[in-house]
Parts: sequence; C-alpha cells; structure tokens
Amino acid sequence: MESSSHITTVEPLSVLALSPENPSRSAHEPALGLVEDIDPVPIKERPPLGVVELVLEEGQSVRAFGVVYGIEHTISGEGFTARVFLDQYNQRLRVYSYEATDYEALVLKLRWLAEANGFDKILCMAHAHDWEQFLRRGYVLEAILKYYQNGSDAMVMSKFRSQERLTSHCMMQETLLIEDLMSREVRPSKRSIPEDHEFRLAHEDDIPELTELYRAIFETYPTPLIHASYLEQVLESECIFAVCLHEGRIISAASAELRPELKAAELTDCATIPQARGRGLMSHLLKLLEEDLRRRDYICAYTMARARSFGMNMVFYQLGYEFNGRLVNNCDIHGGYEDMNIWVKDLRRSA
Repeated sequence: MESSSHITTVEPLSVLALSPENPSRSAHEPALGLVEDIDPVPIKERPPLGVVELVLEEGQSVRAFGVVYGIEHTISGEGFTARVFLDQYNQRLRVYSYEATDYEALVLKLRWLAEANGFDKILCMAHAHDWEQFLRRGYVLEAILKYYQNGSDAMVMSKFRSQERLTSHCMMQETLLIEDLMSREVRPSKRSIPEDHEFRLAHEDDIPELTELYRAIFETYPTPLIHASYLEQVLESECIFAVCLHEGRIISAASAELRPELKAAELTDCATIPQARGRGLMSHLLKLLEEDLRRRDYICAYTMARARSFGMNMVFYQLGYEFNGRLVNNCDIHGGYEDMNIWVKDLRRSA
C-alpha cells in the first residue's frame, strides 16, 4: 500500500469577531439582508491546534507543531485509490477524488481513517454514475454539485459518525429562510458601481490588507485565510481574489478557489467591512470573478453559503444561482459548526 501526504501549517494568530456580509437592495426596499444571523452553538470542543498528531495508516502517524489545519494524503489499496484531506480544523475527512472497483474496500478504509483520527464526518464528491455505491453503504446525499466535474454533476455524499454531528439544531429556521428567499422575485440589479469605488482582481501587494480584512471579520475560519503565508502560496495559482477599494483601502473581497482539472471553482471568502455593507459591493465582486472564470473556460461556479446568513444566500439567489442542498454541521466559521447551503451556476449559460 502506497501513501503520500502534504501538511498545511501556519503560525498562530488572534482574530476579532464581527457580523457577516449583507446583500444588495434597491433604494426603495427595506434592508432585508440586515436581518441578524443565527449564531452557531458549538456541539463539541475542537481539539487544540498547537500540537497535532494525525494517523495516516496502521502504525503510521505524523506529528506537527503550530496551527495545523489539515493534511492532504493519498490512500490506495486493492481495488481503490483516493486523494483525501484529513481536516483537523473541522474534524472531518474530505475525499477530493477517487477511483474504485471495490467500493466496499474504499468505504471501509475511509471509515477506519476517520475513526482513527476521531473525525465524525466523512464528505465525498461522488460521481453521478456510482454515488449509489456510497448510499447503500451508509452515506446520505446532502447536495448535488451540478456541472462540477467538467460539466457533469457530482453528488455530495456524507457519512456521520456521531449523533451530535448529524443533528442540526437550526434546520427548520434555515429551511424557512430558503422558503422566504425563494418566494422573492429574481430581479437583475440596477445598481451602478458606487462613486469612488474601484473593483479589480487582487495581486500580491494586496495580501497584507486582505489578511487584515479577514482577521477583522471572522472569529474562526475553516481555511488558513487569515495568514499571509497561506495567501502568498495560493494567490493566482490556486485562488483568484477580487477586491473593492475605497479611498485606496480594501473594504470588501471575495475569492474563487480553482479546480482546473474539473473546470469548476468555488466562490468563497466573502467579506465586507461593517461600514460598507448594504451597498451591493459583493454582487459586483462576484460578477468580476465570474467574468474571469469564463475567460478561463470554466463551466461550474458554486458556493457554500452559511445557511443562517440571509444576506449571502440572497446575493447568490439574485445572481441566478440554483439552490442544490445543505451540508449539515459542515465547518467551523464563527466558533461552532455551520450548516452550509450549496448554490450552483452553469457559466456556459449565464452571461
């Protein structure tokens, strides 16, 4: 059996909690997006990140020091191979890609790896032709990522390893939020770019201001976004960022995480300083990212929006994204596990 791994570590930093992004609206509409979000309630204490030991194989583990978000690792055995992410920060095992002829062996290996590391959620982007192989082995279909695999759909299959991780305490409120949102008419935004605001793609010189922005917005975040060393590694090669500047300072930002082999990108890392919310800045940033993705011949743009945030869900709904499901207790963003709504757009059909 062969394996390889990659560790993601960064130096520790402290952050400050503020409220999330709000949506755009016309001048005659109430600020519906300013509805206060539901704060998450931690369901268990996240292990400390200072010294982390993760199990890779039987009798093989790796010990890392510092703030460790997770380890990329390749597993293989008789009848399967898979690239996974041991997500220490969010206490889950993510399956990035896989090939299998023996699904039983693959599922058993994933279960063993999750249990060996104390993870209580396994998340797999399954192919449209074999997702039922996971369903019949205890996984549940949480969402559909349409167009994700070079135009073909991917099924987001999850297996929960604890009742606490399986149970969402705000599911009804989140469902009512979506029903309320879906009852509203989708209207193209008539807002022009605000005066004295500049929208552009970010470059390396923007990294200090980007990290400052994200540190101020998020109490906790499921990727090392608040660390300059991380942004230096991923900017332009793995992620593109769009920023809005006012009086020469970055006041809003969003990014697209690139999956060139799939022609798919996740729109994420949306943040705006409190004083600039309600101006429709995020819609302009997301459109800018979409334009760049089309130039790269990408097919799928998607996002995972906090299910308790009316504002961010409204932004993607008004931009023509399709709601395709919800991931329960998926990641730690504001000090507790958050349910995440999946929104998807086919970039070939939307201008």
